[in-house]
Amino acid sequence: MSRTFRANILNFNLTMAEPLKTTIVRIMGDEYPIKSDADPDYLHELGKYVEEKIQKISLKNKLPSKIKSEVLATIIIADEYFSEKNKNAKIEQKLSELTDFLEESISKKPVS
Repeated sequence: MSRTFRANILNFNLTMAEPLKTTIVRIMGDEYPIKSDADPDYLHELGKYVEEKIQKISLKNKLPSKIKSEVLATIIIADEYFSEKNKNAKIEQKLSELTDFLEESISKKPVS
């Protein structure tokens, strides 16, 4: 029996509103129709990534329940996401500091 799950992938391109398409993504034998304007290949890639995480956890930990493996995979994926998000925030902060330094340096330079 396959479960049905509907999700909208956020589109940050607010200038073009493309029609949403439904793409069927299979994860661990279950089908998830995802309504989105994202490329179907990208959605399938996401599904494959999630399935690989679940399988890796199931094999490594010999968990009795598929749901436990799915929850652990979700936690690991969330950790990866937040780690990258924190790295990006640090890079943005450093870039902002360097930009401020350069702008200050340029404004102090005497004009000939």
